[in-house]
Amino acid sequence: MNGASSSDFGKDHGLIHEAVVTGREVGAGKEFWAALAHSKEVFRETLAFVMNFPPLVFQLTATFDHDKRQDDWKLKADTTAKEGEFRPELAEILREGESHVPGETMLERAEDFGLGQHHAEAMLRHQPAIPKEWRKYTLVFTGTVWRDPGGHRDVPFLCWSGKEWRLNFSQLRSSFASHCRLVRARKSV
Repeated sequence: MNGASSSDFGKDHGLIHEAVVTGREVGAGKEFWAALAHSKEVFRETLAFVMNFPPLVFQLTATFDHDKRQDDWKLKADTTAKEGEFRPELAEILREGESHVPGETMLERAEDFGLGQHHAEAMLRHQPAIPKEWRKYTLVFTGTVWRDPGGHRDVPFLCWSGKEWRLNFSQLRSSFASHCRLVRARKSV
């Protein structure tokens, strides 16, 4: 152990375990594990990431914080929101060669994603837990669809204002571009 105490080994062993669990959850491939095993730099970066990255878990409530019905909007579709924890991850909206996609096409592609406004609001309540890397994206939640007073269908999204995350709504007749990401539940391994 090169002069390290057994308590240091125990701490490192716990970090290694966390790195392995996180790697499995995000689907790390054989190349990652080989690089981790053979590169001290990749190993150090992985441990630093695990030590400094808070768990991405949010607490869901079954009621809307921003109930658009007060503004004469009609709720057309919504996920079944069960109170409890969820772990979000981002997914690309566009396919190779696309610069944007119509909202209805995006909605079709996101059919199984299932995260909606309840999830967006849970993330909004705990903004420090949202990864800083996500600030460059517009986070789209397709599990909730509203009909606005003009008759257009809208979905909620979160965007970074430069100081905080804000909840807004976008009409599905709009196009969604490369800065947009769908938010889905992270699958457990």
